[in-house]
Amino acid sequence: MLIVSLIWIYVIITTYLIGYGFLTSMSYWPGMHIRKGKDCKKKYKTQNKKSYIVAGLVLTTVYAQIFSLFTGVGLYANFLMVLICLIIAVYYREELLCDFRTTVSMLASTKEWIVYLLVFLVMAYGTSHGIMHYDSDLYHAQAIRWIEEYGVVKGLGNLHVRLAYNSSSFALSALYSLKFLGKQSYHVMAGFFALMLAWLCVDIKDVVRRKHIIVSDFARITAIYYLFTIFDEMVAPASDYYLSTIVFYVIIQWLDLNVKHEKSYLPYIQLSLLAIYAITIKLSAAPMILLCIIPIYKLFHERTAEKMRAFGLSIVSALIIVLPFLIRNIVISGWILYPVTMFDFFGFGFEIPKNVAKYDALEISTYGKGFTDVEELANISLKEWINTWFNGLGTMHKAVIGLDIISIAIFVACLIYFIIVAIGENDKTSIKLPDKKVFDISHRSVLNLADFLTISATLLGCLVFWFFSAPLIRYGVVYVYLTPAVIIGRMLIHLFNHSGEGLKKIVLKVCVVLFCLWMLYKGFNIVMEDRVRFNAKYLVAQQDYGKYEVSSYTLNGVKFYYPVEGDRIGYDAFPSSPKDMTGEIELMGTNIRTGFRSLQED
Repeated sequence: MLIVSLIWIYVIITTYLIGYGFLTSMSYWPGMHIRKGKDCKKKYKTQNKKSYIVAGLVLTTVYAQIFSLFTGVGLYANFLMVLICLIIAVYYREELLCDFRTTVSMLASTKEWIVYLLVFLVMAYGTSHGIMHYDSDLYHAQAIRWIEEYGVVKGLGNLHVRLAYNSSSFALSALYSLKFLGKQSYHVMAGFFALMLAWLCVDIKDVVRRKHIIVSDFARITAIYYLFTIFDEMVAPASDYYLSTIVFYVIIQWLDLNVKHEKSYLPYIQLSLLAIYAITIKLSAAPMILLCIIPIYKLFHERTAEKMRAFGLSIVSALIIVLPFLIRNIVISGWILYPVTMFDFFGFGFEIPKNVAKYDALEISTYGKGFTDVEELANISLKEWINTWFNGLGTMHKAVIGLDIISIAIFVACLIYFIIVAIGENDKTSIKLPDKKVFDISHRSVLNLADFLTISATLLGCLVFWFFSAPLIRYGVVYVYLTPAVIIGRMLIHLFNHSGEGLKKIVLKVCVVLFCLWMLYKGFNIVMEDRVRFNAKYLVAQQDYGKYEVSSYTLNGVKFYYPVEGDRIGYDAFPSSPKDMTGEIELMGTNIRTGFRSLQED
C-alpha cells in the first residue's frame, strides 16, 4: 500500500504537469476560445483539476507507445518524462503556483481534502493486493514485460497470439511499473484509473447542496457500484478495468456539461479525444467515436475560419493519439486492427497468418457468447445462443439487461419526440403538446435534448456492438450499467422536477438516506471479504504476479518458457509462450529483436 501510494504520487505529479501544459496551451490554439460579444475573446479555463491528470494520462500513454517503437520503456523513458515535466513546471511556474494556492485554500476551507485523502488511501489499499485476473498471468504481464525490455518486436503475436491484443494501457503500465528500480514490476495503473473515477464520484455529495438530482448522479452511483465490484481485482493490469473506468469518466463529465449547458466547444473536444483514447485501450469502445458528433456540430454550426482551424487541430490531436497504437498493431501482428482481417494492406513476412487471425476472432466471439467450441457456435441459430447466453447470466445482470431493453424503447420514443419538436422549431410553427409547462421546446432545450440523445445513442451503439461481437459481461459491463442509468435516470429526473415541492424534499431525503445505508452495506462487505486476503506485508509492498512451474525449449539458441500445466505463466518466466512453439515459428534473425515469423501456411 505504501509503495502503491508513493508511485501514485509520482503519477499524479507527472501527469498533472504534462496535462496542465497541454490543456493550457490548447486553450491558446486558434479557435479554441470562448467568444464574448462581437470582438471580445476569452480563454477557456479548465475548472476540474482532475482533468489535468486525465489529460496527462492520455499524453503519457501516447509518449510510452512512441518510445516503445524505438526501445524498451524503462529508466530512460522515465528520465525524459521527468525532464519534460521540469520544463513545463518552470515555464508555467507562476500559473501553477497560483493554481496550487487556490486549490489548497479551497480544500482547507471546506475540509474536502479529508474525503479525497480517504478515497486515495482506500483505493491504494485495494490496489496493493487482491485477485489477480486470469488473463494477467496469461499474457498481460508478459505483454508489459516485452514493452519494458524491448518496446516493440516484429511479429510478436506469432509467439503468443494474445500478445497481438495490443492495448495502449500496457504501454502506460510499463512506463509506471518502475521495473528498473530492481524490486518488481509494479502494476498500479488500473487502480489509478479507478482512483480517478472514484474522485469524480465524490461529487455525488453535491446533491445535498443543490437539493436536487441530476442525470450524472445516476451515472456516478452506477460507477460507485462498479468500483465496489472491482475493488478486489484492480490489482491486475487488465485492460477491461482501464476501459470501463475511462468510459464512466467520459460519460459522467459529458453529462455534467450537458446539465450546465456548457457553451464552449473546447471541453467537448477534449472529452471526444478522451473517447478516442478509450478505443486504443480496447477496440470494443469503437462506437464511442459517436460522441464526436457534438463538438463537430458546434464547430460547423457557424462555419468560421477560426472554428475550422479548431476542427483541423482536433483532427491532428486525434491522429497523434491513434497513430502510435496503430503502428504498434502493425509491427506486433502485421495487421492494423488485429484480429480484424478486412484491412489487409501490408503482407509483411512477420504477419500472423490470416486463418489464425480469423479463428482467433471467432474464438473471442464464441467465448463471449457462452460457448467454448467455435464449431459448436457456427452450427446453432441466433435464438439458441442468445438463450444459452442469457441463461448463463446472474440474476443481477439479467435484471440490468431487462432495463437495457426498456432503455432502448425510451430512447426511440425520445428520438421521435425530438424529431417532431426539431421540425416544428425549424418551421417556426407551434406544436400542441399536452402540457406546455412540462414540455419546453425552446431552442436551448432542443439542443440540450440533442446532446443527451447523442450521449444515449453512443451508449446504445456501444451496447449493440458489444452484444453482437463478444457479449461477455466483463467486456461490456460499463455499457450494460450506464445505458439504463443515463436514459431511465433522465426520465426519473423529469418526473422529479415536475413534482410538488413537498414531494421533492421527501424523495431527496429518502434517496440520501438510502444511498448512505447502501454505502455502509457495501463498505462492510468489502471489509468482510478482505479479511481472508489480508496480509500485513501488503500495507507496504504490492502483491506480485503469480508464480507457475515451467518447462523450456529453444529457438535459434534462444531459450523460451511455457507452463507445465494450463496456459498461465506470469511475469518472471520470460520470454514465454502458452506451449512449445518448436516447428510453428522461427526467429527472423539471430536474436529476439529481429522478430518472429510463423511457419504455418496461410
